[in-house]
Amino acid sequence: MKKVLLTFIAMLAMLSVRADEYPYMIFQTTDGTIHAMAVESLSMEISNGQLVASNNEESKTFTLTDLSRMFFCTDSTGIEEVFSDDAGEVTVFTVMGVFVGKYPNANNAVKVLDGGVYLLKTKYNTIKIAVQ
Repeated sequence: MKKVLLTFIAMLAMLSVRADEYPYMIFQTTDGTIHAMAVESLSMEISNGQLVASNNEESKTFTLTDLSRMFFCTDSTGIEEVFSDDAGEVTVFTVMGVFVGKYPNANNAVKVLDGGVYLLKTKYNTIKIAVQ
């Protein structure tokens, strides 16, 4: 529990950098679920292994051991990755890990995918994208 609390405190310290430029705080759990909350009037409390985040619109409780990361974002989807077609072939998965297909490059994949959130794996990295 002490290790989890220290990790959480370190995460909060990193989040304090230029937070005023970002309207959303994204909470991601270990199962990949993302929950966005408006930063305006946001407060967070830790008690009994739980993080309670509240603002004027809502309140959400997370178990600390289930929380994988928190970060500020300009978009409520939590997706800010930019991809380059230089990476070559991409393998596409749903956010639940279901294989969708292989494509020669990211642009070809985006052209044929239905609207939604996907993971694109290249030989260099894996990114999350939103297709509209």
